[in-house]
Amino acid sequence: MARLLKNTQINTPSNAIRLPVGSSAVRPDSPVDGQLRFNTTTGKIEMYFTSVWSSVAKIGSVNIAEDTFTTANATTQYGPMTYSYSAGQEANVIVYVGGVMQAPTTNYQFQGNNYVLINPTNGTSGQTIKVLHNFNSTDAA
Repeated sequence: MARLLKNTQINTPSNAIRLPVGSSAVRPDSPVDGQLRFNTTTGKIEMYFTSVWSSVAKIGSVNIAEDTFTTANATTQYGPMTYSYSAGQEANVIVYVGGVMQAPTTNYQFQGNNYVLINPTNGTSGQTIKVLHNFNSTDAA
C-alpha cells in the first residue's frame, strides 16, 4: 500500500519525511537527476545529478581551515596544510600571497599531498601566504 502526498504541507512538529535508506551497493539501478537518499555506507544524504551520486552538506557549521606560511627565496612548496588536496582541486581553496588573491592553477597548484605549490614569481621573501580551505566539506559540526 502506498501513501502519496500531493500539494500537502507538513507543518506539525511531530511529522517528518523519511528518505530512502541504503548502502552504496544498493543504489537505484536506473537513477534519475534529483533523486535523494540516505547512504548508510557514508552516513550522509546524497543526491543524483548528471550521472553522479554526490553527498549533500549537513546543516551546521563547516570549519574553514586557515594555514599561514612566509615566502622564502627560491621556495615554491609550502606546508604541511591542515587538509590534503590533489591536482585539480585548486578551486576548493583560496590562496593569498602578500594580501593578493591568487588564481587557481595559474598561481598555485597541488600535487597529491598536503603542500601548496606557489608560482615563484608571486612575490619576494618574507611575504605572508594565507591558505583558506575546507570549503568543499560536507562534514558539518
